[in-house]
Amino acid sequence: MKRYEEVDILKGIAVICMIIFHLFYFPNQYGFKEIEYDNLPLKTTAKVAQVIFITCVGINLVFSYYISQEKKESSKEYLKKNIFRVMKLGIGALFMTLFTYFVFGEKYVKFGILHFIAFASLLLFPYVDNMKVIYGILTFVFILWCMSKNNPGMFSSVPPKTAFLSGFYFKWGAVDHFPIMPWIIFICLGIIIGHYIYKHKPTLPDSIKDKSIMGLLETTGKYSFEIYIVHWLVIYLIFCIIYPKFRKSYPLINQ
Repeated sequence: MKRYEEVDILKGIAVICMIIFHLFYFPNQYGFKEIEYDNLPLKTTAKVAQVIFITCVGINLVFSYYISQEKKESSKEYLKKNIFRVMKLGIGALFMTLFTYFVFGEKYVKFGILHFIAFASLLLFPYVDNMKVIYGILTFVFILWCMSKNNPGMFSSVPPKTAFLSGFYFKWGAVDHFPIMPWIIFICLGIIIGHYIYKHKPTLPDSIKDKSIMGLLETTGKYSFEIYIVHWLVIYLIFCIIYPKFRKSYPLINQ
């Protein structure tokens, strides 16, 4: 099974949307309140990026499973490959936690998108071919999430750390937070979509895929993990150079 170009293009779109949003969001969190991000166009851009990216995680879990089947890999080899992927995500997540701790202090990333993807991948990859489990998780989490949104007080007895990770606790005070609920719903949807794509193999017309912009998006999508890690640091350094007062505001610069 070859790499599916359309999924990389989708991830590329998500990465571009994410960078656009963060160009406004990060400076605001750094203290530049005149740079606003809390408006409908930017919030929509952020949500589009998040939904696409998390859904693509589920799609890629399915593709990884089918590639393993086509190569006739043993269960041990399949397990090893997925554990390695989770470890790579875990290292990235640790970097984000440490970097944001030095930059943002108490607002550092405690359970961000990479933490969530690593955890959810570890939880779900053994069940990628068991759709009853996937539909069961999707339904259960969706019902629970709706209940928590409509009546937050009913989960007030949940321990704070559990609530923080699960999504029951909404005042999380971090620059990036991806609780298990509701985001695991989108990974489950991605797994469902991934099976459909593998069976039916829908593709974009060649007239569209051949355009240079699609090639750029595809390449961006292939390296989305690396771009995610690097773009935080790049935006940070850009504002250090452009705004002298910014350099006086954050501990990472003043050390």
